Amino acid sequence: MVFLRSKIVKNESYSYLVKSKWDSKRKTSEQQTVKYLGKTSDITLEDIPDEYRNDSSILSFLSSNKRLDIKKREKYLVKTRQNMCKFLLAGDLKNVMSIYNDFAKQSSIANFYDNVLRPIMYQIGELWDAKKLDVGDEHIASNTAMHLIENIGTKPKTKSKGKTILICTPDGEYHAIPCFMMETYLSLNGYDVINLAPSAPSKSIMNHISEKKPDLILISVTLKEHINSCNRLIKNLKKIKVPIIIGGQALQGENPFHDVMVMDTPSLSELSKTIKGMI
Repeated sequence: MVFLRSKIVKNESYSYLVKSKWDSKRKTSEQQTVKYLGKTSDITLEDIPDEYRNDSSILSFLSSNKRLDIKKREKYLVKTRQNMCKFLLAGDLKNVMSIYNDFAKQSSIANFYDNVLRPIMYQIGELWDAKKLDVGDEHIASNTAMHLIENIGTKPKTKSKGKTILICTPDGEYHAIPCFMMETYLSLNGYDVINLAPSAPSKSIMNHISEKKPDLILISVTLKEHINSCNRLIKNLKKIKVPIIIGGQALQGENPFHDVMVMDTPSLSELSKTIKGMI
């Protein structure tokens, strides 16, 4: 399975062609970057290796992402992020919901989370870390974002897939917004989701796994200081032989874990495709 993976850097979108393969013996999915494609707005069919040019997902992407359309969308995204950030910091849920509703008329929940809300929350976190933002302002923005996610989660759900996914963070990791974004997205797409975030003790996580018997476990790690705690959790989880995917900002550019799937900061669409291949 191949797909395009995009990242936003300084308001520009850059894409990679990625290949994913499921290893049934190890019960894990391996991903390889086939090719760096450069700016998303400049990608053409000639940039795609010959063996993947007839792939339906690649052709669909190229047909729906013409250059002029992408430039217009990028300008719209920049403006949307600016307004959303302003209203989140002001705790203005009414205007935050209005921006989301306008965005949702022309795009998906996954696109909103990946290209609007997540980059904004990273930006707010960086401002707070650099002491350019008061802790109270950061809390207001985070709490307003949580109310937004709760409202999105009330949308009609698709038919149940009969699969259960458990989401958690390592002990001590209190950054829960990524977990709640995953929960709403996966729930709306038919998965039964158990969200134990933030910072559930390993014993509690193991008890819930024993009781609920999930088909997959998602672990989110935002800060590097919690990687050791995550390692201890994984050692316990390996005993029960349930597929695990670990992701989060703390894992960008590194993989400190062995024999588990690491996706650092995947798009929700990318995550969904990987989950489909695993359970």
